[in-house]
Amino acid sequence: MSPSSTDSLFDGHSGPRIAIVAGEASGDLLGASLIEAVRRRIPEVRFAGIAGPKMQSAGAKSLFPMSRLAVMGYLEVIKRLRELLGIRKTLREKCLAERPDLFIGIDAPDFNLGLERKLKDAGIPTVHYVSPSIWAWRGERVYKIKAATSEVLCLFPFEKPLYDAVDAKATYVGHPLADSMPLAPNQTEIRETIGVHESQLVFTFLPGSRVSEVGYHAQLFIETARLLHARYPYAVFLVPLVTRETRDIFDAARYTHQALDLPLRLMFGHAQDAMQAADVILVASGTATLEAMLAKRPMVITYKLSDTTYRMVRKKMRLPYVGLPNVIAGRFVVPELLQHEATPENLAQALGNYVESKKLSSALSEFFGTQHESLRQDAAERAADAVVAYLRRPA
Repeated sequence: MSPSSTDSLFDGHSGPRIAIVAGEASGDLLGASLIEAVRRRIPEVRFAGIAGPKMQSAGAKSLFPMSRLAVMGYLEVIKRLRELLGIRKTLREKCLAERPDLFIGIDAPDFNLGLERKLKDAGIPTVHYVSPSIWAWRGERVYKIKAATSEVLCLFPFEKPLYDAVDAKATYVGHPLADSMPLAPNQTEIRETIGVHESQLVFTFLPGSRVSEVGYHAQLFIETARLLHARYPYAVFLVPLVTRETRDIFDAARYTHQALDLPLRLMFGHAQDAMQAADVILVASGTATLEAMLAKRPMVITYKLSDTTYRMVRKKMRLPYVGLPNVIAGRFVVPELLQHEATPENLAQALGNYVESKKLSSALSEFFGTQHESLRQDAAERAADAVVAYLRRPA
């Protein structure tokens, strides 16, 4: 349900007020930890805008469902453009009318940067939390980001120098996932918790958090599981899904493709537990690839889009890889099978390679441990320090 024109962001609250927008599950997690860290410093601060369930539990008010912003690909955005522009216009007008002390856009750059530019031009400070991937594609966006933001909070150390080069304010804060996930996960204990036998071969499949992603990947993942099950009949497949909608899509694909006999165990959330319990992970490119790295598990990265969208994206890519473990390493450390290379046969073979080579899996886990330590910077606290600095400036 859309808010009415009389709905207020902050309900007349006179203390520090922060407008905030997150567009998907990973942003909701970042936003929740940031809200909690800021409120430890300034308990009376209020957050309002577009928030997911974790941010709302931390105290944020949401005017629109966060799921309305979770759209993937050019064609998909075009289909929903009128709705998205309407949501952004409503939020912009409310911010300009109520003038929060700060606006924080968490990721979702296509939605947030345009809003941030309007608010910054109107004298409202804007912080963008999570640098857009200018290191991977469309590097020219750094100038648009500079114009739209008062400060960018970067999750990775290689991002800040890109902003320094154009004299844009940026702060490296580290990644909250690196802080929250254990350096040495206890796989035996985790398997016991989620009901997986210690001796089982476990594949964890992560088809994405968006409805559109699961729509593209469900059949591919199911057919890959079918091939692996024929090769490893004792294997079990954990499939954590974020929402009821994504679970329904995957469940429907099981019926459509006659896969009810496969040991596919659909889970509501618990993605990190499923990753840490895994022997090998198949993961759609995105933040989940970082989580898989922090779980210290070998993985195969995949992704599918509409052919039109893929061709457009591919032309603008600056790196030969898309998965965060490879980007962070600056080289291919795990395989990426994208678009036309993403076939059940290719994925099953790549996943099976890890099962057959314990040496390869162990070396990869050791490397991921080193990367984990480098990203562990107490990110929420550092991000909160940056945010609070705007609230404590003289009027």
